Parts: sequence; structure tokens; C-alpha cells
Amino acid sequence: MPLSGVVEFVGREEELQNLHQLLQDNKQVAIAAIAGMGGVGKTELALQYAIQRRETYNGGLCWLLPKTEDVGIQVVQFARTQLDLKPPEDFDILAQVQYCWRRWREGDVLLVLDDVSDYEQVKPYFQSLPSRFKVLMTTRQNLGRIAKLSLDVLQPEAALELLKSLLKETPDIVHPLIMQRLLAYQRSLKHMQVGVRP
Repeated sequence: MPLSGVVEFVGREEELQNLHQLLQDNKQVAIAAIAGMGGVGKTELALQYAIQRRETYNGGLCWLLPKTEDVGIQVVQFARTQLDLKPPEDFDILAQVQYCWRRWREGDVLLVLDDVSDYEQVKPYFQSLPSRFKVLMTTRQNLGRIAKLSLDVLQPEAALELLKSLLKETPDIVHPLIMQRLLAYQRSLKHMQVGVRP
């Protein structure tokens, strides 16, 4: 699992709850930002979910990176190093992965596939998973009938909270005039919320 550089996770509480519910109701869920730019927080949302819900997945958490190496190879390597499983080397990679699924540690399992660009490449490894395995994918693709949590940019109020949390860590890098304007913008947002002009 990657390390999070986030000091304070803000503005995605509802998405975290929705993601958890989707994973309870479905075997596979995609966090997607189909239209729009990268960097809206798909990976960070998946990471924060994994951190906050790690007790739910007592069978383990396996973080996979489909763009770096074949997912099947990653699953087998994880099972060997983290679970002390020994799939027969004379099996093909798909059979080795199936061997790992059948002998995986007891309990619910979260499998995170971060940045899936070609679902057809990873799909064969996850078709016959037991229901205790949940697959969470981040993607910019439309994955068809897989349950999806669409992610957009942060709302202005949440973006401001994020910026303020970052500024608390490094206040000396922000010019005081910029900070004054940000605070004025925050006040104007609060006035708009209650229908009062500043």
C-alpha cells in the first residue's frame, strides 16, 4: 500500500461512506473520473478508504498497480511474501492466482487496483473470486456494468479547507495578501450559503 502524503483528508466524507456501501453491495467497484482531469483524488480516496476501513478487511489488503506489471504476477508475489503461500511454479499464472485465492487467509479481503486503463487485461484474474473478496479499482475509463463511484473536483468550500490545511503545514510560503484573499473568499462563500450578500 502506498504511503499517503495527506496531512488532513477533507471534503470526501460522503464519498467514503458511499464507497463503503457500494463495496458491501457489490464485489467490484470502480472509483472513476471519466470526464475531466486526472488528479481529482481517486487514488487518495482509495487509500483513505483502505486505511479507515482496515479493520473490516481482516483477511488483508492487497494494493496492485496494473500499469507497472501484470496483476497476476503481483498477486502471486504478494501471496508468497505476505501470506507464505507457495503456488506450484509449473501452473500458468492464472492457475497460480486461483490457487492463491483458494488458500488466502480467512476473512474479508480488499484488493485495490490503482489506475486501471485496460479492464480486459485484469478481468480474468477476478472472475471467480469468492464473495469475501472485494475489488476496488481507480480508473479514468468506463468499466461497463461494474458499480461506479464518480469522482469530481472538490467543491469550493472543501478545496479551501484543503488549501488551509496545507497552509498550516507551510504558512511561510504563502504571501499574506494571498491568504487575506482566500479568507475573504471563504467568508463570501459562507454568506452565499445563507443567502446574504457580503
